[in-house]
Amino acid sequence: MAVRTSVSNTRGGTLYMAKSILDGTEWTATEFAGLLPEEQRVTRQELACLSCDGRAVFRAGQQRQPSFAARHRQDCRLVSRPWSAFRFLAEAGRGA
Repeated sequence: MAVRTSVSNTRGGTLYMAKSILDGTEWTATEFAGLLPEEQRVTRQELACLSCDGRAVFRAGQQRQPSFAARHRQDCRLVSRPWSAFRFLAEAGRGA
């Protein structure tokens, strides 16, 4: 079951990192916003949450800071209360 949310992987309510399911490239929202429109078009349909691989979408506009939102899986560690993105990344770095 998917959980639709935009829980933060850096701060309050919005995802600021996602990955490409095409090649595993991890993007910050700022980096992704800086891509050429054609590069964004190809990649934006293939974005996923760093933790659960739930489908992610890129959001940006004239009055909106670039960010991602995701449809997280029920067991996603980024939306589970005791977990934060920093803790997830620390665990991933240790090979846990």
